[in-house]
Amino acid sequence: MQIGYLIKAIAFFWLIAKILSYKTWVTERVYPVIPPLEILKNIPDFLHYFLFVFSVLLLVITLFFRRKQVLLIVLFLSELLSCSLDTVRWQPWEYMYLCFLLIIIINDNRPKNILLLSHLFLVSIYFFSGLHKVGRDFLSEVWLNMVLVDFLGISMDVILKYKLFFIGLIIPFVEIALALLLLVPKLRKKVSYFLILMHLSILIFIGPFGLQYNTVIWPWNLAMICILLIVYAEPFEPAKTKMFTYHLYWLILWFVLPFFSLSGGWYQYLSFNLYSGKGDKMYICISGNPRELRPFLDAGTHNICKTEYSVNLHNWALKEIKSVPVPEIEIYEKIAVYLKHKYSAGNLKIMLYNHRTQKRTEL
Repeated sequence: MQIGYLIKAIAFFWLIAKILSYKTWVTERVYPVIPPLEILKNIPDFLHYFLFVFSVLLLVITLFFRRKQVLLIVLFLSELLSCSLDTVRWQPWEYMYLCFLLIIIINDNRPKNILLLSHLFLVSIYFFSGLHKVGRDFLSEVWLNMVLVDFLGISMDVILKYKLFFIGLIIPFVEIALALLLLVPKLRKKVSYFLILMHLSILIFIGPFGLQYNTVIWPWNLAMICILLIVYAEPFEPAKTKMFTYHLYWLILWFVLPFFSLSGGWYQYLSFNLYSGKGDKMYICISGNPRELRPFLDAGTHNICKTEYSVNLHNWALKEIKSVPVPEIEIYEKIAVYLKHKYSAGNLKIMLYNHRTQKRTEL
């Protein structure tokens, strides 16, 4: 019964996310389509559309009809193929749903394995999400600017007077502690309630009554609440050594590779680097005024670009495709090559800018 509810919850919130961010999955947009390999550059537009509609249809069938193993396999392959056509589709919520789906596919008729692996995956998500937030980047970009100033409306004078800046470190350490406490069998259910409160707080913070920011992750937070309620509804047996041997690849994917992301050796979004404030933002500095980019022009970035017009790639992506850019240098470089070719290299410069260090790097 738990597995049935888990599949329905994943299908429902995945479906909502896909529809909210539909321009992420098609090519009828201004935001660049950047495949990971050159060989995938000239894929016909209709294939992107077909895969999107096909996946949506499979999610609807999964949601309203009895589970069929073959449908889950086809859904997984469809999503995997779609993600291989455009790097911006490598969103953390997409990766999470794919992992849960593959867990269910591989462990068909073994519900205990599904619950246990789902539990370990949740531990990984919260642990690395918290670990990436430890540092001044989170304190400056997220805690100070977004929470204290934008959301709570606290002035800098009050922040400095009451030394509120470093209080923000409580957030990542609490997240890490809750992840580790999930490993204690007797505490799992109670800890899951605290994690649910955390997701409700996030929804209040970025939701329709808060900053109204990044709408596509609103259903993701609701999905996490449902997944926590389902996975920890009943106690389950601890893992045996034999199971760890059979599922070693999951442990490597969830607990080994993400450590390399701390030094740039693994993908940030596959390690749940979320709202950490880390890394550079990409700016398109424009000398002319390309008509296509007019809806995405930003004000107040003259100190970064030193040109009349500029576009913040992060804001552009959120506005048009309702997803965020994948924060990897190799992908930024591909986007830079695409934009320079499309809009003429003489009319624009591509800058990477770190808001904390104020370092500017031209691509």
